[in-house]
Amino acid sequence: MGHSWSEEAWRFVLVVLAGTLLGLLVGHVAAVVLVAVIGYVVRHLYYIHRMQRWLDDPYLGKMPAHFGLWGSLYARIHRLLEAHRRREAQLQQQLEQFRRTAAALPDAVVSLGPAREILWVNEKARSMLGLRIPGDYGRPLANLFRAPALRQYLERGDYKKVLEITAPGREQRQLSVRAVPYGDGQLLVIFQDITERYRLERIRRDFVANVSHELRTPLTVISGFVENLRANPDICPEAWRRPLKLIDEQSGRMRQIVGDLLLLARLEGGEAQLREAPVDVARLLEGAAEEGRVLADGNVKFQVRVESARQIRGDAGLLRSAVVNLVSNAVHHTPAGGQISLHWVDEPGAGCLIVEDTGEGISHQHIPRLTERFYRVDAGRSRERGGTGLGLAIVKHILQVHDARLEILSEPGEGSQFICRFPEARLVDPGQRQATDESRIADHSA
Repeated sequence: MGHSWSEEAWRFVLVVLAGTLLGLLVGHVAAVVLVAVIGYVVRHLYYIHRMQRWLDDPYLGKMPAHFGLWGSLYARIHRLLEAHRRREAQLQQQLEQFRRTAAALPDAVVSLGPAREILWVNEKARSMLGLRIPGDYGRPLANLFRAPALRQYLERGDYKKVLEITAPGREQRQLSVRAVPYGDGQLLVIFQDITERYRLERIRRDFVANVSHELRTPLTVISGFVENLRANPDICPEAWRRPLKLIDEQSGRMRQIVGDLLLLARLEGGEAQLREAPVDVARLLEGAAEEGRVLADGNVKFQVRVESARQIRGDAGLLRSAVVNLVSNAVHHTPAGGQISLHWVDEPGAGCLIVEDTGEGISHQHIPRLTERFYRVDAGRSRERGGTGLGLAIVKHILQVHDARLEILSEPGEGSQFICRFPEARLVDPGQRQATDESRIADHSA
């Protein structure tokens, strides 16, 4: 390019020199030089006009042939166009490959623009969501698939969780929705039909609830007769006392399992009615610690530390059940002379209720499964201690209905920490509660 510029500069100098010599011959140097320069400029303007016409439709086969500076410019433009077309072909190939892949998926896939308008859908989305293509391109998805929960999910912008909704107009169809941001404000939304899974889960919940209900009556009858026999030594031979004691213990354990299963069924089925009110966390922890002292029979020390005055907006009964389950679990796994600590502390954007023990600890491979039903690290020892294997599952579900989550930190031989992390929206300042109570009183008086 530099060589072409130097050639063009010398060409301009030659034009001026030629004009000067010709002007000396005719006796009008300035006029002839001016005409020569104007001709040089007009020539370049003509070349610029040609380039502009060609750039309006830059087909390589029609590129003007030239030499010098203009030839160098055309060659550079040619290389840029070739590189651009190669990139465009690669992108088009990748796009077609993506579309073929998405079209082959068994789930509905919808690509949305920054305004959540439909950019592209696969074939499955047409049948599952009832979309018309290409007529619905450019239209907001929330206006075509009318599910309020989906609109809120797309507007909220928090796509870490999977949304489960009922298909509008088709109450029997259950869908899970997952959104993945990409590009410049674009969104890939994947709809999966979970109707069968949802149906099987409902059958399982109904089965557990029905069996649990049916077991309560025979267990009550058995426990009643055993209690009467044990309370009357005159009619209870000595040889029966140990068997009756074991029957009483096991029927009590069965009643506890039935109660836990019924509570889990209500929590999982969304049937647990939350009676929400500000819960005094200090009183909650003191009550749970007192129950723990009774359970530990003085063999374990308890410490309660409350570092935040904020309260939890939730169901006091369910929260008490969750904390007592954590304390009971800690008592069962803490040897005599150990310590269990209950903390309530503030963290940025959350409140943390922590139950910490100095017990035997848990190996890392067990931690992800601790909240599963009936999962036990050591099944034999758990039965000896009277555990049902449902306590942590209940804790997890109680926290979920309170928008909270359970975190477990533990090392073998170093004890365990069970952290209940409540979001900011579930926390109530004492002043806020007082203002709310005064507002309710005023409304009632009015």
